This record gives sequence, C-alpha cells and structure tokens, in this order.
Amino acid sequence: MQAGDELVLLDGTYSAASGTGTIHWDNGSASAQIPSGTAQRPTVVRAQNPGSVRIIGPLFIGRSNRKDSYIRIQGLTFEGGGSLYNSSFVTLKDVGFHGPFDIGTNDHHQGNTDNLVEDVWIWSAGARVIAINYRAHRNVWRRVLVRGDGCGTSACSGSGNPNVGFTVYDSMDVSVQNVMVIDRVLAGSDSPYADFACAQHTSDPRYYFGRNEWLGVLSLNSPDIGFYCEPDSGGTVDPTVRVSNAAIWNAAQGALNVARAGTNNRIENLLAHSLSSDGIRVAPELASLGGVLRNLIVLGSGRYALNSAYVPAYVSLGGTWSGGATNQTTPTNVVAGDPRSSGALKHPVRTEPGSNLKGQGASGADIGPSILVRYGTDGSRYGESGYNAPTTVALWPWPNEARIKAEMCAVTSRGFCSTGRRLDGINPVTLTSYVWELLGTPMPASVGP
Repeated sequence: MQAGDELVLLDGTYSAASGTGTIHWDNGSASAQIPSGTAQRPTVVRAQNPGSVRIIGPLFIGRSNRKDSYIRIQGLTFEGGGSLYNSSFVTLKDVGFHGPFDIGTNDHHQGNTDNLVEDVWIWSAGARVIAINYRAHRNVWRRVLVRGDGCGTSACSGSGNPNVGFTVYDSMDVSVQNVMVIDRVLAGSDSPYADFACAQHTSDPRYYFGRNEWLGVLSLNSPDIGFYCEPDSGGTVDPTVRVSNAAIWNAAQGALNVARAGTNNRIENLLAHSLSSDGIRVAPELASLGGVLRNLIVLGSGRYALNSAYVPAYVSLGGTWSGGATNQTTPTNVVAGDPRSSGALKHPVRTEPGSNLKGQGASGADIGPSILVRYGTDGSRYGESGYNAPTTVALWPWPNEARIKAEMCAVTSRGFCSTGRRLDGINPVTLTSYVWELLGTPMPASVGP
C-alpha cells in the first residue's frame, strides 16, 4: 500500500501468523504497517461488509521513531486489542477490540494527538486496564462501550495495580463522549479501583492533566467505584475535570470520588447510586480551588450521600446513609425522597417529563442526567466545530448493537448478553433495553425496536 490507498477486506478471518498472504498488523517481526496518508487523502483499511472481517492479532499503529498519521480503520474486529503507539489524526470507526486498547505510551515523547475513536467496543479478560488514554492529548472517544471480564493474575493485584475500565492518565484536552462502562467484574485477588478513572502523577509539564471532559457517560454495575479522579496537579489547565450528564448505577464502593487536586471542576446533571461508602465525595483539599456540583440525584446506601467540599445545589436525595445525608458542606435546593417513588426516575438516562425534577435545576436545567442524544458531530476531532456539543441525533438504540451483542456475547450470557426477554416478556434483551430497564421499568416503545 501507498499513502492514501484504500484496502477493502473481503469477508473472512485474517491471521497474523507468518505465511503467504499474511497481513502483519502488530508490532512483531516482518511487520508491515499501514502507511500514513494525508489530511486530504487518508489511508483507509475497511471491511467490505462491516462485522464480517476478523483479524487474529492486535492493531498497532506507529513506531518509537516514526509517527503514523491520517489513517482510517473501519468495520473490523481485532482479536488481541490494539494500540495507537505513535499517532495523530487516526480514525477508528465501527471497530471491535477483543483485548485491551490504548492510545499512548511512556517510552517516547512524540505524543499521540488528535485521534478519534468513534463507535468502538472494547472487552477483555486478563487485563488490568481495558481502555486507556495515556500521555496523549486532544483525543476524542465517542460512543465507546467498555467491559472488563476480570483479570485474575498476580499482575492485577496488590499495591499499585488498580483495575480500571477506562482511564485518562497524564493527559490534557481529552473529550469522552457517550462512553459506557458496563458490567465490569473483578476476578480472584484483582485490586479494585473504578469503571472510569483519571489521574496525573508526573511533574513533567508535557503531561499535565486538565481540560478533560466526560459528557453523557454511563457506569453500570461497577464492582468498585463508578468514577474516581485523583490528579496530583492540574498545572495551568482549567477546568481540570468536567462531568456533565452522567449516570452511575449500582457502584459497589461509591459512585463518584474527586480527590487531590483540580481547579474549577464542574460536575453537574449526575445520577449517583452507590451500594457502600459515599454517594458523591469531593475531597476537602479542593475547597479553596473552586468548583461546581449541582443538579444531582443521589441514591443508595453507605456513609454519606454527599461528602463534598463544594456546596451541592439542586439535589434529590434518597437512601440510607449511616453518617447522615451530608458532610463537609450543606446543600441548597434539596428535594427529599426517593425520585423512583414519585415517578421522576424510571430509567437511568433521563429525568421523567412532567416530574418534580424536570426543569427544576440550576437555570431551568433538569435535576439528574439527560443521556438521550449523541454528543459531537460524527467525524469531528478535538477543537473542530461541534466536536463536543449535544446534537439532535438520538443516542438510542445504541449504534451497532446487533454486531456488538454477537461479538461481545460469544462466551457469556451475563448482563446485556442475556438470552432472556425484556420486561415486556416478549422481545429479546438488547443492549439498549438492558440499559433502559435497569431500574425495573419497561423500555418505552418510542426508544426503538
């Protein structure tokens, strides 16, 4: 192939083992990388029929001494995960990764910037981190589904080996849009951590952490914390963390925890359901650094519903909390009682129309999330027009969900992989119906088939 060529793969399974007619996708010997294209004409590798091409082996783009750019991969499934190792302006579209996937590395400093991961699903067993954006800036992750199936090795247990679904680490200007971590599990002595994590533990100014955002994201049935962020320093980037329109449901060890550092963090329109510890915690050291915490539904059980250095505003509180509903600060504009009883909360993705939480938040916003439309114009990269704005395109049914179920459910029937029926007793469970019916209310017919 040459720069700007298009390779169309016919249906079938392609092996990464050596031999005649082999495609070498990975970083092994005799590897032939996909050549860089140009901004006007990217190099394309795609399936003639999306979902009918399977690559045995990982995707690997870039070298330590060479950046590969302007490449588009579409419609393939990789058995072995993948890595954007030294890349820029790479697009992954309608791609499955059975194995961990990462953007970034710590063994060169050329960066991995301006990449787009859109309509991608990643699932893996035997891995500590399923998906990571590491020392890589200006990347967009849009409509990505992540599931961890347990690690179960000594490398995943003990101090310094936390298990994570999706993490943004030592990175700036990363936009995480409509990303869902679902039914992640731990195995054996795996060290728990979080579905969504973010951190920064280096003093190198090239890897300051900040201006990172999580928009319309979901953490469902986390075995530990739903969202845990602990940057040591945000440098000069501000705000450090923005979380908007997010749902965390059935988090075993707390829904959301923001700690250590971060200037003017913004957390708003959040559903937080915890089974122990704190529903929402904002650490005391953040009190003087500014921040917003508002338009919240907090349910479940544990120590405190709200343990926040920021003053929470416009809050619906319910549940059983051993230390009381609040700690550190006293929330304003509180709506007492479980919103499920009042009919305000029937599905994890929205506040019900006409309820006492609809339009009752700050500046007329809802109390709770609205995860109904897609964020970002399809194909847009960081900083481009409309790249992180809510669109008018419905998020549900989730894109590619028939293909996702066929691939991610090949060896398990747990969670959305169930072979049973929806709450209507008639239709089979889909990814969309599983999410919408998680609180025990049937999915509305208007959502999709």
